[in-house]
Amino acid sequence: MTTTIIFDMNGVITDDEHCHEMATKQAFERVGLEITEERYRKFCLGRTDVSAFGDLLVAHGIEQVDLADLIAHKTELYLKLVEDELKVYPGVIDLIHKLESDYMLALTTSSTLAEAQTVIDLLELAGCFEVVVTAEDVKKGKPDPEPYLLTLYRLEKTAEDCVVIEDSENGIKSAKAAGLRCIAIPNTENPKNLWQADQIVADYSEIDRAFIEGLTD
Repeated sequence: MTTTIIFDMNGVITDDEHCHEMATKQAFERVGLEITEERYRKFCLGRTDVSAFGDLLVAHGIEQVDLADLIAHKTELYLKLVEDELKVYPGVIDLIHKLESDYMLALTTSSTLAEAQTVIDLLELAGCFEVVVTAEDVKKGKPDPEPYLLTLYRLEKTAEDCVVIEDSENGIKSAKAAGLRCIAIPNTENPKNLWQADQIVADYSEIDRAFIEGLTD
């Protein structure tokens, strides 16, 4: 029986990818690289800033840039943007509160701790998540399984106990590589890219206890 639901944050709870993209664009202006929509989706979507920014710098031959400073600047820009522009997907807050009466909840995000904590505070979700795993907690971000394996370790749960809710191809790859069942919602991706998920839903109202337990059939 499922005991735990693990949420991704960006693209599942928060409709703030535009804030991350804008902050990334502005941060990279300092190092002379234009972050187009295509570049952002290729390098950044569903990944940690450490992995994405590092790959962007290498791919475009940009040297002598302090990666930690670049990420810190992007985080600062994001936090300013999100205070005024944070949006959530319809139905997800109700889903969180509905599920927390039946399941333990956790959050596994590619965002930094500062970004995640700001969102949790703004949405008044403090206390909802038993475990929160962020970008700083792992050496390898999604699509590597490390974020979800660490979440399982901290929860003291097995993969069979848990179901993940994800929106991105990289997030689903991470969850499945960790042996987890995964529900996908195509908030940020074309549904055809989410084929590795166990189920794809169009709306959060489709997710309830019966739907979750049906994933074990």
